[in-house]
Amino acid sequence: MLTIEQIKTACARSESVVLGDPVLARVRMPLRETFYPLGFPLEIETNSEEVLTCGAASWHSFVKLFDTKPIRVRIGVRKSGSSECPPTPVCRVQEHLASNIADAENFAVSDLSQGFAYMWLSDAAVAHRNYLRYFFLESTALSLLATSHATAIHAGCVELAGSGILLCGDSGAGKSSLSYACARAGWTYISDDASFLVNHRTDHLVVGNCNIARFRPSAVELFSELEGRDVIQRAQAGKPSIELNTLPLRNISISYTSHVSHIVFLNRCNVKRQELVTFPAEVARYSMHQVLYSMPATRKVQIAMIDNLLDFGVLELRYTDFDWAIKRLARLAEEGR
Repeated sequence: MLTIEQIKTACARSESVVLGDPVLARVRMPLRETFYPLGFPLEIETNSEEVLTCGAASWHSFVKLFDTKPIRVRIGVRKSGSSECPPTPVCRVQEHLASNIADAENFAVSDLSQGFAYMWLSDAAVAHRNYLRYFFLESTALSLLATSHATAIHAGCVELAGSGILLCGDSGAGKSSLSYACARAGWTYISDDASFLVNHRTDHLVVGNCNIARFRPSAVELFSELEGRDVIQRAQAGKPSIELNTLPLRNISISYTSHVSHIVFLNRCNVKRQELVTFPAEVARYSMHQVLYSMPATRKVQIAMIDNLLDFGVLELRYTDFDWAIKRLARLAEEGR
């Protein structure tokens, strides 16, 4: 707290009221812009032009698809004495509150029940654009969207002949690589490993970020166009990846949305025979449910959305060869079997 003498001095000098605001509750955020991640409105208020620049880099190509109440995010940036990239944040959730904390200067707090988040970041964090976008801007926005308007599914999504297929599986199952390989073969690309089922609909509409495909560095052996591209390390403990912007690729068809007709879990480990077989619905249900978090009423909606989706039945694609996998999925999309 400021002393009376300090307040008198600040007033005499016409200094900012922030001097008398130890918890930074009244810091002005004069810059505002609305973005549309996954087609949903998101309003950002900030005191940093760089934050808006990074927001545009993440979401400039998205257009408004849904007329929902805007999600609100306030982002304050302060000077720090370091130029190093902060550590990878740690996320925790309890009831309607979510925190994403890297250190004392870099953190975000979200109120899932209100669709609101605020964060404080150092100028060092903002200077590392990939870190800011991935760990704070995009993760906060998607967290609020996935607990307000959509149900997150750890799956890629591709479409052929009007039939959307979710490609599910553990990390390393090949979701991103197979999604992109399908796109190169003439399919429509919707998402590599994160798909969002729009809540309160019966048409199984999924939205995704079709603008970006992310790969592990080893994917260079599969796709020659990745050769020579930078491997992005978002933080000290961040997973290295190669990002490919799909917008300039003339041979790739993309779409933000698809209506899902099939759910396929991928398996390329210890495969003795390449085949498409029935997958246990209860295993699929548990796998999809375990990533959900929100208030009880919202989680009830999300569980119902997934359970309704699973009524299609679930399949497992056991494969070792991309060409065979693409042809088998094409038969599923075109013939339904």
